Amino acid sequence: MYKKEKKEHAFKSFSRDISSGTMPPVLFLYGEEGYLIHWAVESLRKRYVNPGCLALDYVRFQEDTDDLPSILEACNTFSMLSERRIVWADEFPPLRSVSARGFSTENLEQAEAYLEDPNPGTILVFSAEAPEGKSELVKLLKRKSRCYGFSQLDYSTLCGFISKRFAAEGASADRDVVREVIDQSGYFHKETEYRLYNLVNDIRKIAAYCSGRAVTAEAVGQVLNGDMDTFIFDLLDAVSSNQKDKAFALLHNILQSGRDVHSLIAMLVNQFELMLMVAELKEEGMNLGKITDTLHSSEYRTRKAMSYTEKFTVERLKRILSQIYEVDRNIKTGLLDPDLALELLIGRI
Repeated sequence: MYKKEKKEHAFKSFSRDISSGTMPPVLFLYGEEGYLIHWAVESLRKRYVNPGCLALDYVRFQEDTDDLPSILEACNTFSMLSERRIVWADEFPPLRSVSARGFSTENLEQAEAYLEDPNPGTILVFSAEAPEGKSELVKLLKRKSRCYGFSQLDYSTLCGFISKRFAAEGASADRDVVREVIDQSGYFHKETEYRLYNLVNDIRKIAAYCSGRAVTAEAVGQVLNGDMDTFIFDLLDAVSSNQKDKAFALLHNILQSGRDVHSLIAMLVNQFELMLMVAELKEEGMNLGKITDTLHSSEYRTRKAMSYTEKFTVERLKRILSQIYEVDRNIKTGLLDPDLALELLIGRI
């Protein structure tokens, strides 16, 4: 269901490197997961900076700072009480543009000279979530510094991340619950804007909702989707029993509540794709447990999907999915009004 990365994720390699104390004096952190960039810098601060010297030995240059000489001056200042100073150039403009204002050829030469002979008592961190590949500074850092690309987590790493975050919130979550969080959050959905910042916030809400009790799959669904889950299953019941009037009424109610059409379609796609995979694996003779493991889904979601396989044939599920994909394209290309497109979809299925 999810494609695992063959290369070790930077989250794991960074964790190992900082534990072993092998951090070099210049780092380049980049990638769409800004949460991990901030986590990495915070890990460096805790590891190397004396808490009593935080104001002196932890220096952060914000994204509107393009003054390289000031950054290098901070790097060449020695600490007396911390193991190493941390100087962080956060979203440094020359990393995000080929021709950043105020960044000259002379500045590039200054950066290269520092990278050739950096202060071993300082860790200089350059970071950018979306660096410009043609930037000369980016090219230089990729040649001369240790780079960590914090891209989307792979499935296995994400499972471990979620478990640790729940533990940090004082909550316990078994494997099925972790899978449910992944499925319901939409972290792996195509074209998603859902990142670890969103996931961590949702984990906090789920843990608070459970108030110290063990987290359940039902609780995850209630916190992350609430009335959306109820809508999806009520809609499935109405469609499977050919109650079109009820299905239209459910659709109008959810749209009038202000729900985003695109998130609604994403949930429909997610649910029908799961139902189709469950139906096909069930035809192959797999039981609930085997299907759950094969799909990396939670037992709760798999059981719910399996309960509908008696009402929808494999061919019908394929036809409905094709219709949903078509509606999604028509909405995104502006061919149909979103509300009208969904009404036509309900009428067809």
